[in-house]
Amino acid sequence: MLGRFRPILFLAGVSLAGCGPQFAFPEPGRAELVTAQQQLAAAAPLREHDRSVAEQQAMLRRVASRVAAAAQPFCEQYRGQRCAFRVAYDPSPQVNAYAAGQGDVAVTAGLLRIVDNDSQLAAVVAHEFAHHVAGHIGRAQARTTLGALAGAVIGSAAGLGDLSALGAGAARLVYSQAEEREADYLAAFIVARAGYDLEEAGGIWARLAASGDRRVQAGLLDTHPAGPERLAAWQAAMREIAASPDAMPRRLGAR
Repeated sequence: MLGRFRPILFLAGVSLAGCGPQFAFPEPGRAELVTAQQQLAAAAPLREHDRSVAEQQAMLRRVASRVAAAAQPFCEQYRGQRCAFRVAYDPSPQVNAYAAGQGDVAVTAGLLRIVDNDSQLAAVVAHEFAHHVAGHIGRAQARTTLGALAGAVIGSAAGLGDLSALGAGAARLVYSQAEEREADYLAAFIVARAGYDLEEAGGIWARLAASGDRRVQAGLLDTHPAGPERLAAWQAAMREIAASPDAMPRRLGAR
């Protein structure tokens, strides 16, 4: 019986290897989580703004340009070079934004219809930029490749067929919430450097988490931490930034 479980443990080991957090993002306490939960309960419902496609695209260009400029010091600090961000408008009605490739970010029409202002959009765009700054894209691709390989090997050895898709999925998701928390932490610094109001910007996380909208749950929030944890962590990052506005995000193990 033990022999049958070894491949599963091996798959878990492959997906976990070398993928831990890089930054010392704040851990909110119980009191902060309770406060965040109360704020979620009181959050205003999402409402769609009557913005034309041209208005949505202009808003995205305006915010993306400002946030990209603010992100460059973080690219140079943590990647050793400037980032070449490319931001695209996705006409999908789903409320979502995503990062891919070597600096690519897309924001959907669905999201551009529900953000109230530039500050809220800046939080979302900065979050996707932060995935690139932190190197999450390459790490996710490496985990997916390793997981697919492990799944294929395990399936063959156990006589279960090709499990590469299952292995890739497991590898891709194991650390997704830790990376999302890292991206939020870095995004708070980028938003602050871009000159947006952090409290106003972070309001988007509360409103999205409290919405119950299926378009949101299936898109922007599907792999993210729970709403109270996310909001409380954002507020903890706000306090850290307010205490040292010129400081950079703290690396784990850094003195």
